Amino acid sequence: MEKTIYIALQLMGINNKVLTDIIKLIPNKELKQIFRGNVVEFQYKYNIDFSRYLKLFNDSTLIENSLNKAKNILKINKELRIRTVLINSRFYPGNLKKMDNAPAILYIKGKNITKLDEKAVACVGTRTPTIFGIKAANSIVGSLAKENFSIISGLALGIDAESHKACLNVGGRTIAILAHGLDMIYPRENIELSKSILNNGGTLISEYPVGTKPDKFRFVDRNRIVSGLSKGTIVFETKEKSGTMHTVDYTLKQQKKVFCPIPLKQELQTSGLIKLLNENKAIGIKTKDNYDVIVHELGYKIKYDTKAIIKNKSENINKLITLDNNILNDIVSTDFDKRASFGIEKELYSKFKNILKENNLTSKEFFYGVIKKVVGDYKKGGKNE
Repeated sequence: MEKTIYIALQLMGINNKVLTDIIKLIPNKELKQIFRGNVVEFQYKYNIDFSRYLKLFNDSTLIENSLNKAKNILKINKELRIRTVLINSRFYPGNLKKMDNAPAILYIKGKNITKLDEKAVACVGTRTPTIFGIKAANSIVGSLAKENFSIISGLALGIDAESHKACLNVGGRTIAILAHGLDMIYPRENIELSKSILNNGGTLISEYPVGTKPDKFRFVDRNRIVSGLSKGTIVFETKEKSGTMHTVDYTLKQQKKVFCPIPLKQELQTSGLIKLLNENKAIGIKTKDNYDVIVHELGYKIKYDTKAIIKNKSENINKLITLDNNILNDIVSTDFDKRASFGIEKELYSKFKNILKENNLTSKEFFYGVIKKVVGDYKKGGKNE
């Protein structure tokens, strides 16, 4: 019964913030009273501002029609296997809960969103990509999906569709955010893609109930969810002024990182990327192998790509063992305990271990790298002859 009331309130035109307060603050046992002339009482008891909606709550015909429509929506949801998830539910996405103005109600079809999906990246861009954008999306998305990132996009034509497909091609998990009810797919060209997403362990999500059409303004609102579900956003190709830039703005507002491939030349479709890079709003990705930058910037480590792991560890070892020339003076002047084979201050060693951890290295890997470099440099100087 509670979900019927919440959906009815949504249909009546109660805005997302007020609806969120109602869901979070008013106990279920009191909820029925909301349509019985007790709105002012709730306003002061729970500090929810109903002032702009008083006329709606006095319109008995509107209330009755909204409740009937809500019941029908839940009936259709059941038939189409669409779940209604409230913002206070344990099934509500963790990343999204942290966002300002998170949807009070989500409609979800397919696999539930779990804690594993918090390791997610949004992939967005133009509906009319060039070969540059398509190749970048296919290579980078595929690599991230193999590293168990959930790929979030909007099921639009162009970069969105390419991102979903690239993820599915490597057996990854992808989540599509729609700007309309889940009883339809827009654009129609992506109906088969939506089926592939569901058939391969993916998910379709909307904040709109069945029967809601894809009006233009809903796509802007949809973009905040694409960003909100993700740890960061990759923009593969976009003009300076486009819907994609709304997602970028949401990402930056949420204090998350934006990434984009570095264009080889300036074109209309890459002008947005160049602007983001020039304004230092995005982190540039030089090549397809550079996807590890995204992984590390989002706070994760490469786990499954052996080639990338070796490359990353090698770079980190080289970075760490490029020592200041004055280090030898420190070593010579240190009064080592001659009775011990090797001794070091506890605090210094603790800092060293933390540095290794940050660089995804073990002590064995580090010291092996140091020894190998010393031997290599020695040989280059002809000292072994």
